[in-house]
Amino acid sequence: MPTLTISTPFILFISAAGIVQALFLAGLLYFHPKIDRSVTIFLSLHILMTAVFMMMPVAQLFFTWHSIILLVPFQFLIGPGLYLYVRSFKERVNWRKGWPHFILFAIFFITDIFYYFYFREKYPSPDLIPEAVLFSSHAYVHIVVRNIQMLVYYFLSRKELNRYQKSIRHLYSETSRINLSWVRWFLNGFLLLIISIFILFFLVVQYPENFSLWILINTAVITPYIYAVTIKGIGQLTLWQIEPGKNKENIEKEIIQAEQIELSGKEDKPAQATSKGLPEVRQNEILTRITALMEKEKLYQEPELTLQTLAEQTGIPSYQVSQVINDGFKKNFYDLINGYRVEEAKRLLLDPKNNNYTILSVGFEAGFNSKTTFNTVFKKFTGKTPTEYKSQKMVTT
Repeated sequence: MPTLTISTPFILFISAAGIVQALFLAGLLYFHPKIDRSVTIFLSLHILMTAVFMMMPVAQLFFTWHSIILLVPFQFLIGPGLYLYVRSFKERVNWRKGWPHFILFAIFFITDIFYYFYFREKYPSPDLIPEAVLFSSHAYVHIVVRNIQMLVYYFLSRKELNRYQKSIRHLYSETSRINLSWVRWFLNGFLLLIISIFILFFLVVQYPENFSLWILINTAVITPYIYAVTIKGIGQLTLWQIEPGKNKENIEKEIIQAEQIELSGKEDKPAQATSKGLPEVRQNEILTRITALMEKEKLYQEPELTLQTLAEQTGIPSYQVSQVINDGFKKNFYDLINGYRVEEAKRLLLDPKNNNYTILSVGFEAGFNSKTTFNTVFKKFTGKTPTEYKSQKMVTT
C-alpha cells in the first residue's frame, strides 16, 4: 500500500481540534448546572479517555513516538467509565465501589512506564514507531487485553441497564424521562468503537507508514460519537431529579428492593405462596385496597403516580405493596397502572360523548402525560395505536 502523505499542520490541527472538543464536551457534562455531577463524572471520564486516540498525533509531533506509550494505558478507563455511568443511575458509586475497576489501568500504567524508558533507550529515533515495537509481545498484550476488557464492560453495562430498566417499572408508572432507552444506542455505538479500534490497530501494524492517517480516520469516528453521547447525557434526568423531595439513600434502597422483587418474580414459587411471608388474608386485603383505589378513585389518572404515592394512599410499606402487585396481579407497578390507563382510554375513545375530543385529550384524561407515551403504551397493550383502535371499533359496530 503506498504511503499517503498528510501535511503535519493539517494533522496537528485536526487532532488538536478533536482534543479541544473532547475537553469542552467533558467539561460541559461535568459543570452543567442542571445535571448531577455524581453521575456525569463517569460519562466525562469515558469521553476524555475515548479522546486519547486523538491525542496520539499531537504527542508524537510535539514530543516523540515514545510518549504514545504513556497514553495507551488510559484507554483502560474507557470501559469502566461507561459501566460506572450506567450503574450510577441506580446507586451512589463512591471510591470504595469504583476503585476495583481501575486496577487494570494502574497495572498497565506502571508497566508502561518501564517500557517507555526501555524503548526510548533501545529505539532513540523520535520519528516513526519501529516495526519491532508494533510487532512486540507488549503491543499484542495491550490490544488483546484492552479489547477483551472493553467487551466485558460492554456486556456488564448492558446487564446493568437491563436491571435498571426492569427495576424502575416496579416504582414508576411513567418512565419515558428516566428509562435510559438512548443508552442502548450508546452501548451499540461503543461496540462499534471497539471494532474500529481493533481495525485501527491492524492497519497501524500492516501500514505503519500511514500511522497519522489511521489516527485521523479514527478521530472522524470518535468525534460524532462523543457529541451524540454528550447531547443525550446532558438531557438525561436521574431518579432523584424527578423526585427532589427524596434523598439518594431512600431511592437507592427502593431500587434494591425492586431488584429483589424482580429477581423473586423469576423464581419458581409454590402455588399457595404469599408475598414476603404475608398471610393470605393480609395479601387479599392489600389487593382489595389497591383495586378500590384504581377502580373507584381512579388513582391511575395521576400522570406522575409512583409506587410510593400508592403506598401512602394504602398506608402500607411500599415494598409490601410492590410485592403484592407482583404476586397478586402478576404484573409490575408500571404494567398495572398503565393497564388501567389503557382500559380507561379505550372506554373514552368509544364513548359517543367524546367524539369531539382529540386523541391526545383522551390520553390526558386517562392519565398519560404525553402523546408519545400514550401511543407507545397503548400499542404495547393492544397492538394498535389509539387512532387505529378507534377506527377499527367504529367500523365493526
